Amino acid sequence: MGTGFKWYGPRGSGPVQMLVEAGVPPRLLHGYMARQWFDEEAVGWATQGIDAAEAPVWKALGLHPNEAGRLARQGATLAATVSDWWRTGIPIGEVADWIGAGLTPAEAFRRLPGHSAAAARVMRGAPGSDPILNVAEVSVPHGHEPVRGVDQEAVAWATQGIDAAEAPVWKALGLHPNEAGRLARQGATLAATVSDWWRAGIPIGEVADWIGAGLTPLEAAGQRAKDISAEHAATLRALRDDR
Repeated sequence: MGTGFKWYGPRGSGPVQMLVEAGVPPRLLHGYMARQWFDEEAVGWATQGIDAAEAPVWKALGLHPNEAGRLARQGATLAATVSDWWRTGIPIGEVADWIGAGLTPAEAFRRLPGHSAAAARVMRGAPGSDPILNVAEVSVPHGHEPVRGVDQEAVAWATQGIDAAEAPVWKALGLHPNEAGRLARQGATLAATVSDWWRAGIPIGEVADWIGAGLTPLEAAGQRAKDISAEHAATLRALRDDR
């Protein structure tokens, strides 16, 4: 029975072959093929069941493929993980270490005043350690994953060229489909958007308004430093919103 895939070069030597031989299922393989991502790193993410569209964002959080895969198997979604840790005020550069140490966002926040992420880093990298990643408890409970289906909202994201795996994260940032589509057409990636705005110190609840007003992360940070609130940005966003 044929695979339905076109091979690049002789069978057994093409770039897709590594993914196929690693046992990556077709539902994931299509995504990696669409992005022409066939190297060993791709194999690492794909074999953990991570969608090609989501992998760069997990990577931006500092997580290794096995850590992201473990979270996903426990029921955590990428959108909830980004939202929960960002809202708690944990710097993006520390998220992976706190997760790797087995702490939830709330637990990590409580330890911040007296403990740096260095201790979590040691716990994360301890030989033989395999902490239970409790972040799933504050994300998506088991048995409550969103039902996948074709609805009007899904169509709205699709018509803007937004990958179905990315849409929940763009939505978690508060962006509308047309705004996310506009960013994508301008060359912005989801991973860079999450990383840049998080590192700039902008609360996740304000990101969409500043983006909608046409500001960059640094510009938004500068406005906030001048005590200009996101409400002003929200007004500008409403004026240019072409939903």
